[in-house]
Amino acid sequence: MTELNTAPASQDLVLNISGNHVQEVAKKVSKEGGFIDKLNDIVAELNPVSQKEILFFFELLGTLNNAGLPVIESLDILSRQTKNPKLKKIIKQIRNDMEEGSSFAESLRRHNKVFDEAKCSIIEAGEKSGKLNTILKELILQLEKMNFLRGQVKGVMLYPTIVIIVMAILTIILLIFVVPKLENIFDGRDNLPLPTQVLVNSSEYLIGNWFGIGFAAIVLTGLLLFWKTTMNGKRTIDIIGINTPIIGKILKKMILSRITRMFSLLLTAGVPIVESLKIAANVAGNHLYKEKLLLASEDISRGISIAENLADKEKLFPEICINMIAIGEKTASLDTVMGRVASFYDEELEREIKSLSKILEPFILAFIACGAVFMILAIYLPILKMNDTML
Repeated sequence: MTELNTAPASQDLVLNISGNHVQEVAKKVSKEGGFIDKLNDIVAELNPVSQKEILFFFELLGTLNNAGLPVIESLDILSRQTKNPKLKKIIKQIRNDMEEGSSFAESLRRHNKVFDEAKCSIIEAGEKSGKLNTILKELILQLEKMNFLRGQVKGVMLYPTIVIIVMAILTIILLIFVVPKLENIFDGRDNLPLPTQVLVNSSEYLIGNWFGIGFAAIVLTGLLLFWKTTMNGKRTIDIIGINTPIIGKILKKMILSRITRMFSLLLTAGVPIVESLKIAANVAGNHLYKEKLLLASEDISRGISIAENLADKEKLFPEICINMIAIGEKTASLDTVMGRVASFYDEELEREIKSLSKILEPFILAFIACGAVFMILAIYLPILKMNDTML
């Protein structure tokens, strides 16, 4: 009888212990799952979304929409195709917002760091007019042109940037590891030629003050990055950029191409002219152009035409651009004319980029040659001097 009563009690105890253990494990898994989800969210937020990924998003969306799939189903497919965790999360949120009753444009506006107002306004105009597929095709075409020009400029500037960085790294390595041995090998600083003395002095200063130099470089870089985020800093950088020889011409044409293309696309999509000007001002990427275009959007309501408003800033808007805008306003075909102006600046920009690459090549070669000759003289002159002394 005792054995019969004991067995069920021990069984209940085992079941109770195992049940408690299951609950503890479940709570632990739930906590870990929440922590992992939060960690994934942090990693996703830190992961940037490139312009190429945005272009791919609209291209695939346009293809699926053209095939007859609704936007919500297309977004579901896109969320599985996208590899970027941040963009994947955004697409899922857009899909959820649309399922709750928001429009596509409203859902995009909730993620304004990825989808700017220009894209959202174009999508909104496409939804209202029932021509979303046509608007998407035009938007994709314009984004492809903008990305192509941006890639060309980056490609031209990449080569000199790499050369300068490599030269700086090699110089630091030489000053730290090679130059200190020269003074000992050639028996004192007094016996060294001038180029070698310059290298030795630079090496001693770098080695003796490396902490101070590094700290100063970090502080100055931090201050510069902070200053760039201020309104005064952004404005100053924009002024310097468009007034820099050679580079300034390319920047102006890039800005004008971007403004006129976006302005044309917005007008074609049916966005009102005042709103189109404001959006074009925000995508200009330069505070001087932004301020002038915003002023022009305000003056339209006072009866002042766009061409008349922009004519006093010939440094920002060339005469040919003003004349084309005036023709577009007079003939009520501003959207078509702005598209032609954008194409004109695209061609001009391609020619400028090609000429810039040809101009930069001799300067880069001269820079490399000067650095190489100086290093060779600094290292080999002591050797030649020592040989003369021995002879």
